[in-house]
Amino acid sequence: MTFQQLLSHLDTLLQQHRPEYYEELNPPATAAELAAFEAEVGLTLPPELRAWFSWHNGQSEECFESLVANYECPSLSSVAESMRINRELLEAGDYAANWWQPNWVPFLTNGSGDHVCLDLEGTFTGQPGQLIEHWHDWEPRDVVFPNLTAWLAAVVQAYEAALAETGETELTDEQILDLELESPAGFPLAFRAG
Repeated sequence: MTFQQLLSHLDTLLQQHRPEYYEELNPPATAAELAAFEAEVGLTLPPELRAWFSWHNGQSEECFESLVANYECPSLSSVAESMRINRELLEAGDYAANWWQPNWVPFLTNGSGDHVCLDLEGTFTGQPGQLIEHWHDWEPRDVVFPNLTAWLAAVVQAYEAALAETGETELTDEQILDLELESPAGFPLAFRAG
């Protein structure tokens, strides 16, 4: 499936099986909001990430439920704030090598300073577009998926597997926290900051 097809499928899964969470998703980001974000962070978002934020611009700040595992969907403004804070710490010399990179876009957060980032430069591997885990107080920097499409396919697969396993029509927040995404063959790739 294409990224857009997977996104449409996820939308249907959330509407049907997590309606309360779906109601907490923000409206789509506008073209003006996307352009303002790109201007602020000095990056051009790839088509899949633009499509992601054009689907929903994150979730309500009052919503602490996760999309998958322990990760929530931040809005563009929250992403920009995380990037700004980490860039300032990087420029101040507070970070070891590869603790943070200016071309990482943290599109998922656990709300405690940890993220899954779309890596636009290909840190460690030379493969731009990969997804890398960023921990605010821990050195591992695993590359968990080769790209956003592979990640979204794993999210959809995890939802479908949970629904098939439980036989229920709605998934609980606890079931979502227990979801484990199946990485493609050869992933994750283990790296460390420092």
